Amino acid sequence: MTTSRHPALECGADIRAARRAFLGLLGAGGMVAACGAVAAGDARKQAERPWRMLVNEAVTGESNIFVLTSRYQPLSEYITGQLRAHPVINVEPTVDIQRFLTIARSPVKPELVFGKSVNQLAKLVRDEHYQPLVRRADAYKAAFIVSKDSAILTLADVGRTRAKVIMPDEFAATTAVARAELRRVGADGAQVVHTRYQEAVAQQITHGFAQVGVVNPTIARKWAEGGGRVLAETQPVVNWSILAAPTLADADVALLRTALLAMNTQSPALLATLGIKQWAAAERQDYLALLDYTKE
Repeated sequence: MTTSRHPALECGADIRAARRAFLGLLGAGGMVAACGAVAAGDARKQAERPWRMLVNEAVTGESNIFVLTSRYQPLSEYITGQLRAHPVINVEPTVDIQRFLTIARSPVKPELVFGKSVNQLAKLVRDEHYQPLVRRADAYKAAFIVSKDSAILTLADVGRTRAKVIMPDEFAATTAVARAELRRVGADGAQVVHTRYQEAVAQQITHGFAQVGVVNPTIARKWAEGGGRVLAETQPVVNWSILAAPTLADADVALLRTALLAMNTQSPALLATLGIKQWAAAERQDYLALLDYTKE
């Protein structure tokens, strides 16, 4: 037997079903909205998360972390002001080259790297895919120095006489290009020893602990001004540089490069405090050419 329902009851059931469907849709929409809010919150946190600027000071005399942080803080603030979306860029200076490489190669890479050990920077570009932004416009050349009365007249004499050559830290760029130049001219027979800081090289030549020293251009100039002799220079290579992490977006990389190059006219005084006259745009090939020279 067929049972029929009163039309009013059927109408009420339809209304209740429609209400349930409507509330279900509201619930789904609420979930979507909630998920969207979480995603937006994560994006905001990502944007607000401080960037890191790892600074490789190389093996110069200054090793006080507070002093080094203060030195590079104005550069950090300048970059922050250009980006705006990233309110803080924390400065992380280090003098130890191996520690610098460990941090730069870690899974969570710093967004920016300012470096003076350019042979190590070149490895980061080649092996870790860091993106070159800018470099010092002037090329880097290490110098071989001897005392003014030294019998050594050429780099060939250094190899032929198996002269003792004192160089900075074995991981330093100065050392890498000096070894490359000795190899290029066939002076591999030289006896190479290392000292921690470049400033100590000239002192040891003065006191007769070695016949030849390898120094940076600043020390070479002071050496010549003091009456010493610059025997030769290495080939010119790419100089101090700023790199961007491989994860940085193309738009951020372009913005950073433009902002840093603008320092040449907008912030020359800030550049001067860093020991830089001008920035030039850096290209990946600059760093590969350096490694081709040093065979690293």
